[in-house]
Amino acid sequence: MDLHHNLFYSYRGPNADSADRDPQLENNLTKALINTLSLGGEAVWRPFLANIGLPTVTHAAFLLQRRDLPSGSACKKRNRVLLGISKVKSDWAPDLGLCPASSIPDAWIFGDGFAVLVESKISGDFSSDQMRAHLACLGASTPPRFVKRTWREIHSFFRTLLPQMTDASSRLLVSQFVQFLEYSAMAEFTGFQPDHFHYFLMHDDDDARRWVREQMQSFASQVRTSLQAFAPFYEDCDVGVLRLADSSCWAAFGPRPPEYRKVTHQTVSLHSDGLRVFANTELKSATDRLKNVLMHSESEFRRALQHLHEFDPFELVLQERVQRQASLYEYTPKIQLHSSMLVEATGDVAWSAFTQTVNRLPLPYLRIERLVPAAKLIELSKCDKAGQHVEEILKQNHTVVSLLNKSRE
Repeated sequence: MDLHHNLFYSYRGPNADSADRDPQLENNLTKALINTLSLGGEAVWRPFLANIGLPTVTHAAFLLQRRDLPSGSACKKRNRVLLGISKVKSDWAPDLGLCPASSIPDAWIFGDGFAVLVESKISGDFSSDQMRAHLACLGASTPPRFVKRTWREIHSFFRTLLPQMTDASSRLLVSQFVQFLEYSAMAEFTGFQPDHFHYFLMHDDDDARRWVREQMQSFASQVRTSLQAFAPFYEDCDVGVLRLADSSCWAAFGPRPPEYRKVTHQTVSLHSDGLRVFANTELKSATDRLKNVLMHSESEFRRALQHLHEFDPFELVLQERVQRQASLYEYTPKIQLHSSMLVEATGDVAWSAFTQTVNRLPLPYLRIERLVPAAKLIELSKCDKAGQHVEEILKQNHTVVSLLNKSRE
């Protein structure tokens, strides 16, 4: 994958990780928005202006990085709007504080009888001094209207508009702008696409790595919200650091970090071939509970796994963890069983091998794992059901998670 094939996505040079990345992205997002509105024509800017409360505009012009309109007349317009766009919902509200020196707006949208001053942010809230200066530019005698939007709301608006576009060039611009917002982490997770999986075949692009990790963060946040409503146990999610050479990106669900590692919890892991969804037991406090369940509730545990198999087959993966350094472990595969080998009709040989191996290993590592193939996730995403499918698997797993944690103090 290469994010730079997008019309709006830009190279940032050797300073991609420095403090100037946010200002660069902030300016590029505003420029992309204004260019999409300007070049997309009336079919694009009319519904956008209607969305911010200007439904009767007949003509619109656009400017970037100017102190005022060409005639210096912003304060004379009948309809004046201060449009603030931020990454997260803003708490700022117009106040009557002293006006500081003037500042340069990010953009203008204007025409006969109206002027929209655009201020955008991608981190933190708006600066009171800056916004007061903008209000002063728009005129203080009759206060302008203040409209707040998040970039996610902007993304949602254009994504909804896209199916209505009939002009090919306008549709291309809007689709590229929607994709640019997604690549820039300014949108909610909207589903899996081939790029999510292709990244792990090459993983040699830092921008793509950052995008995949931010996408995983957004997806995990959506999943965690659903899981927490289902069971209070899932109070938080933890997304792993995606290094350039890593072959997967994971997110874990359970108690707040790092406490979730001390119990059996649930994890999703993105790979080149799909998403692995699993309940896992790793640290000693959790594996001690696993051994305790096998000692006192072995039949109940097996029945829970058999019931899980009826919902959807899975792999029971058992490894041995050996500590090599303070936080470095070596994993040795021991047993991998398909869930069909756990049903009563197959006898007890496979189950006995599993339980005996767990008890003999000083530090076993257990995963109850399913792979949801990339093609299935992409297809489910077309009807916005990929997240729902993954959440259903996690909720089905919860009976086993709860059982393995039942001796938790």
